[in-house]
Amino acid sequence: MGGYGSDYDYSDDDSVVKKSAASYNIDYGRTYETKGAVPPPVGKHLITEAKFPIVVAVDVTGSMKTWPKIIFEKLCILYNEASFFLPDALKDDFEISFAAIGDAYSDSAPLQITDFAEGKELDENIKALYPEGGGGGQTRETYELASYYYLKHCDMPNALSNPKPLLIFVGDEGFYAKINRRHILDLIGDDLKTDQIAKKIFEELKQKFNIYILRVKYGSEASDKRIHNDWIKVLGEDNVILMKQPRRIVDTILGIIATVVDGWDKFKDRIEIRQTPEQVDQVYSTLSGLQVENKKYVYKFQALECPKCGGALEKVPDYNKPTKCPFCQIQLVRI
Repeated sequence: MGGYGSDYDYSDDDSVVKKSAASYNIDYGRTYETKGAVPPPVGKHLITEAKFPIVVAVDVTGSMKTWPKIIFEKLCILYNEASFFLPDALKDDFEISFAAIGDAYSDSAPLQITDFAEGKELDENIKALYPEGGGGGQTRETYELASYYYLKHCDMPNALSNPKPLLIFVGDEGFYAKINRRHILDLIGDDLKTDQIAKKIFEELKQKFNIYILRVKYGSEASDKRIHNDWIKVLGEDNVILMKQPRRIVDTILGIIATVVDGWDKFKDRIEIRQTPEQVDQVYSTLSGLQVENKKYVYKFQALECPKCGGALEKVPDYNKPTKCPFCQIQLVRI
């Protein structure tokens, strides 16, 4: 929900959402160009050769208030800090794509996508993003449109299956049940015959990325609970993380990266140097459930048990040489 006025009436059904004045322009050849914003990715196809690609997509609508600005300022440390706890095989083989998400029904720059990059180039990519501060007033933004883009227009030929590429949303609202085919045409360039079902797109995207959302609390208790449950339905409970202190968002992203690469101990050492004890506790409490699951996985693996089915393994897989569990056939990779 943004800071702009709206002609929308609230509804849980996308089909009865009224058009705002801005969204009427979609039907009349709207170009979605805003001075200072990254242009919409019409015809743009992302390719990264990295083994461990990461996407961070931030809701920049008005209900997020000043958080996008704070988050963007802190994101500049993400690459360097992650390097401290990544395995040697990945330290020079990970790249990040940043995205800014709005509401395609009302905003001028609702989908901004930057190339995968590393190092100092990431600073320029962050600076290029335009925090529009709009939104349509429906307790929803078009997260599903960004999901469609990264599903259909992002190639990662060298990406590992473990750790799987990461896609982390940061926002406070929900998503629309359908992806408007006109939005897809105008903002991405794909000419489809029908709207796309968001739930199906998320399911397919989870085969490609390990997806999380860091949720900033939204509005009333009832609205926030509904939004939270909607995300759980498509991502799973462990992947929907409620931020107790939004200023710790970037540290939380680093914590997620650390858990999936088994770098928690190094991350812990690093954050306890950089932050105050109170700030450290805020991050740990936010990630407590995720960290428990990570330690459970590592313990089982060290105990020669399949982390999925619990079947006995003859040996731990060699580094970068996948093997299959003889019971459930899951592919196991040691990095």
